[in-house]
Parts: sequence; structure tokens; C-alpha cells
Amino acid sequence: MVTSLPDSEILVRTWALSKTSITDLIGTRVATNLPIEPTLPFLVVTLLGGAVDDSEALIGRADFQFDAYAGNWGGDNTKNKPDYGTAFSVANTVMQEAFAQKTGSYTSDGGATGVIYGFTVTSNVRRVDEEGIGLARYNFDATMTYRSLNDS
Repeated sequence: MVTSLPDSEILVRTWALSKTSITDLIGTRVATNLPIEPTLPFLVVTLLGGAVDDSEALIGRADFQFDAYAGNWGGDNTKNKPDYGTAFSVANTVMQEAFAQKTGSYTSDGGATGVIYGFTVTSNVRRVDEEGIGLARYNFDATMTYRSLNDS
């Protein structure tokens, strides 16, 4: 019996990077925080919480917020230029992949492994105005159901 779950943040990032429709838009720019002046568009995945079933299978549920950023950073005293269309497209593409997810196993470059049973999308894509950074941002929430790859 497995006694621990894989790191859900690594697992969800590995999942996102396995989807061509997502990487066609953002490449490998997926992280758990937005770096300072990153290349855009960029997807940030934030772990909000979760739960664990106490069954022998040790099934976990992790609640995530997916944030899609797009635009151009300001420089030389110019204003930032938000790109709402691209940010909206990234968020919608990620949400569509979450809706379509069927059971699959994922192994990250670092060796983390796990099985994702699917996602329950718990909110629609919404726009968040980022006056402080001047970039376009759209997000949605989803719960990922997962377990260790080594469960029997």
C-alpha cells in the first residue's frame, strides 16, 4: 500500500506540459508563481488546498487556480501593454484540456510520477484586472483527482 501522494504541483505542471494545445501557446512557461518580467504568455498554477480520501487507494484531490498572463512589459518609461486575447485563449485552452482529461499517468523530468483521474472545473474563466503590473490576466479554478503511480 502506498502511504503518500505525489507532489500535486509537479504533477499538474507535468500534465500541462504534456498537452500540445497548451505548449503551442506558452511553450514550457508554466510555474507556481509569476517570475519577475517573464517571457509571456505565461501560466501560473496555484495550489489552493485539497483533500485526501482515507481509503486504501489513497486518492487525493488538489484544488488549483490557473492564471494565464499575456502582454508586454513596459520599458524605457512606456506603459505595459496587456494582451487580453492571448490570455483568454490560454486560459480557455487549459480549461478545455482539464474538461477533456481522462485517466493518465505522468512522469516529470525530475522523476515525480502520478495518475490523474481527471479535473472538476469549479469556475468559468474570468478576467482579473492587474493594475499594478498592467498585464492581461484570466483565471479559473479546478480540482484535480490523483494518486501515486505505484498504487495497486
